[in-house]
Amino acid sequence: MAFTINTNIASLQSQEYLRISSELQQKTINRVTSGLRIISSGDDAAGLAIANGFRSDRSVLTQGVRNANDGLSTLQTIDGGLNNISQLLDRARSLAAQSASGTFTGDRTLLNSEFQSVIDEIDRQAQAIGLDATGLFATKLSVFIGGGRGPTAADQIANGSVAVDLSTSTVDARSLGLKGLQVTGALATDVDDILADTTNTSSTVVPGSTEFFLRGAGFSDDDRVRLSVNLAGVDDAEKLVNAINSAIEQAGGAGTNQSEAFKNANIRATIVTDPQNNRKLVFQSSTAAFQVSGGDRLANALLGNTTADGASTGATLDYVVNGGGNAASTGTAFGSAGNVIVRIQSGSLAAPADLTLAVTTSTTVNDALTSLSSLVAANSALIGAGISVTANSPGSPLTFTSKRGENFEVLAVGDPGNALGLGSAQFTAGTASTSFDVSSITSAAIAASTSGATTQTLGFSIGGGAYVTGSFSLGTGGTVAGLISDLNTFFSQNASLQQAGLVASTAAGGAVSINSNNGTYFRLNVNTSSGSGNLGFGTSAGVTTTASVSTTSATTAATINSGGASTSGPLAFTPIRSGDDDQTITLSIKDASGNQQSLAIALQSDGNGQTARSIDEALNHINDQIQASGSEDLRSIVAVKQRDDDSSGVERIVFLSPLKEFRVSVGDNAGDAGLFASTSTTQGSIVNSTVLPGGANIDISTQATAEAAVGALATAVSQLGRVQAVVGRGQNQFNFAISLAQTQIINLAASESRIRDADLAAEAANLSKAQVLQQAGIAALAQANSAPQAVLSLLQG
Repeated sequence: MAFTINTNIASLQSQEYLRISSELQQKTINRVTSGLRIISSGDDAAGLAIANGFRSDRSVLTQGVRNANDGLSTLQTIDGGLNNISQLLDRARSLAAQSASGTFTGDRTLLNSEFQSVIDEIDRQAQAIGLDATGLFATKLSVFIGGGRGPTAADQIANGSVAVDLSTSTVDARSLGLKGLQVTGALATDVDDILADTTNTSSTVVPGSTEFFLRGAGFSDDDRVRLSVNLAGVDDAEKLVNAINSAIEQAGGAGTNQSEAFKNANIRATIVTDPQNNRKLVFQSSTAAFQVSGGDRLANALLGNTTADGASTGATLDYVVNGGGNAASTGTAFGSAGNVIVRIQSGSLAAPADLTLAVTTSTTVNDALTSLSSLVAANSALIGAGISVTANSPGSPLTFTSKRGENFEVLAVGDPGNALGLGSAQFTAGTASTSFDVSSITSAAIAASTSGATTQTLGFSIGGGAYVTGSFSLGTGGTVAGLISDLNTFFSQNASLQQAGLVASTAAGGAVSINSNNGTYFRLNVNTSSGSGNLGFGTSAGVTTTASVSTTSATTAATINSGGASTSGPLAFTPIRSGDDDQTITLSIKDASGNQQSLAIALQSDGNGQTARSIDEALNHINDQIQASGSEDLRSIVAVKQRDDDSSGVERIVFLSPLKEFRVSVGDNAGDAGLFASTSTTQGSIVNSTVLPGGANIDISTQATAEAAVGALATAVSQLGRVQAVVGRGQNQFNFAISLAQTQIINLAASESRIRDADLAAEAANLSKAQVLQQAGIAALAQANSAPQAVLSLLQG
């Protein structure tokens, strides 16, 4: 064994053990005084991470419990309001039952006054608890509580939330079926003056009667319902209401699908008193959104559409279309035999009305005008639309008139000399086509000029739109191939012709064929003569204007949509003319269970279908698709048209529904044609519905209306019960969620405690151990430090 002075191994070892025992003592003191096992990350890094996670979850759950308690308090407040509304319904039912009694001899006006105040209070209570149509809580309420588990963060959030769907639980008067939909007309005090106005009475189709047209879900467009109101003995508002309701009964019993839908809409005429104490003629329905228009100036005045405020004369409804040019002079014969087809479209025509005139080389303009007048007068679709023609005389423009105030247009094909003044579009050479629409035209054999180049101006109209013209020449030594090349170059340089897919190619016999490669329909005319030669499309000089020009036409609003209905507002429309302009319109609505119902509707104009050449054709197709839907809620929507007073009376498309809300998604297309989400050229948008003002309360002012109110109130009580069930279920959900969250908080606290908290019994033993070790270590270190002094005894010998 060696003895050293410089290095004292025993002292170093004693110091190390003393350090360890000192740290143990310090750590034990910290644990005892703090009560925690983990003071710093070094004590137990993994355990600290787990404990921190438990603490964080507990913090979230604690706030979640507060959230749930807030939600529970909200539902309890709503529940209190629902109890109030339940009591109000009880009072309303009592009043209605009293008024519905045939033995009641009191004043029903007083009963109705209290009844209306009860309905108003229901609206106020619903608004106060946030469950009116636009209420704060009329939505899907999601309250985050925490404690959810799942593979993703989204799953954890979803599983840690409690959802209470109140989106279909509104309890305002309209939602409970106590407010209907209403079209408001003229003042009752003005009815006698309106009925006596000679301008009004002279405008009627049948003397002694007047006509209204009603449109709604299942009875719109060409299936609209016509009310022929017999005015015999009618000289005041009350008698008028009876006459209108009699016409409604008759129209609802016609035995057709549209009459059945109209009957189910339960539309009635009545007299109501507005908040300003004015008695007015109204049309009401408790279940259906609808539109009313007048069929003559008398009906228009009864709807409140007069020439001026306070006037009794109804605004004029005449919409006049004059030919774009004069008809040929007397005795002028058509240059060639064939068919001349005159097309009238829109004006409530679900599809174009094509009138075919078979002419020969000996047929004169006089003969053609007589035949055209007869065809118009005998066409049932035109009669129903109120469209007539006046063939003034040869040498002057034709005049077409709609008595319903609706836009329409007149087109013609097969009259290359423009003898009728309606346009000079032509068929394939040498044919007598019976079809107005063509996507291919073939010329006759091309005859080159014997003296210089053959030059003609050709015009192309895509889908009935404005003509696009170009000048084409064929020199003395020119070829058909060169003409075809010139045509194709012209097509490629014009956006509308290119979009229509027009292509020129060689046809048999040295002719030219012009086709659309995407099924677009077009028309062609020649509007310059060519002397001795021609390009195969004739030598007559036609016209390049569109087929007709409207003049002296009514553009003021003549339709009224039911107040209280949900509406998309006016949506702009331009005809779809090109085969590449297909557009998809999507309607979305929530059913009574809150499930989303959607319907996609395609608008197009090509060989696969023509559904949007005019606003009325588009409306007819849209409504047909809606009624073919399997969703009852979607079938409640109807598309109608109305004039937009903010845009100079331009006709727009409007969607209506009695349900609270719906959406219209407007698709985009290449040509920006079809439906637009606003009056600007904006497509690819979503339009959310809003509610039109002017809905009607049910009333008990008569025994009949009181009986109807009794039934409506019974339904309202059932509806309120369903809402109360939803709210009660939500309260139970929150109570259960709070209970679970409290249990989770307790268990998380226990789990965290096991990891983080110190075992004081064990730590007290460790403290005693550390104290003994430290005392022993200090004594041992003193001995170790004194050991080198023993070496001195060796040096003293």
